[in-house]
Amino acid sequence: MKTTFTRSLRSNTLFILLMMSSSCKKAEIETAKEPDKVPIVFSYEVTCDYCDISYTDATNQIKTVKSNMGKWTYKIEKQVAFDLKLSVSTIISSYQSIHAYILKDETVVYGNLGYNRADISYSTASGNGTSSFGNYVSNTSTGGNNTGGTTAPSSSVCGAKNKTGGYCKRVVVGGGRCWQHK
Repeated sequence: MKTTFTRSLRSNTLFILLMMSSSCKKAEIETAKEPDKVPIVFSYEVTCDYCDISYTDATNQIKTVKSNMGKWTYKIEKQVAFDLKLSVSTIISSYQSIHAYILKDETVVYGNLGYNRADISYSTASGNGTSSFGNYVSNTSTGGNNTGGTTAPSSSVCGAKNKTGGYCKRVVVGGGRCWQHK
């Protein structure tokens, strides 16, 4: 009887060890799976007063926002394979600054500060962009002649988004980004 009890105990112990080792292997297999990929979130961010905004939405359709005042954002929370396009123009003709940016995971990838008009295009596939920003045009006349002279910017503000949610205010000669945000 003692031998039967010992055999039974050994077989139960062996069974328990087999169960534990198989469950550990299962746990190892589950942890070895690749983590779910978090989709890249692209977004637009515009700050202007009295402006119209046209942009490419998540379905690759052109949408328009009329008479925007202040800060405007739009997020695309799915994978996209088309060019993102953003166009901003002021409603009133007087001098007005426009901050227009395209962001990738809440980091500015393209955009800048412009005057009265901004057109930005960004390729999500290649990571390259193009932009065109307006210059300030004076409507004042000098000596009776309305020359409508332009003021070409010789320097601009960096404008890169920083960790606190604000924008870099460093002045950059010739435009573009400052030394820290290149």
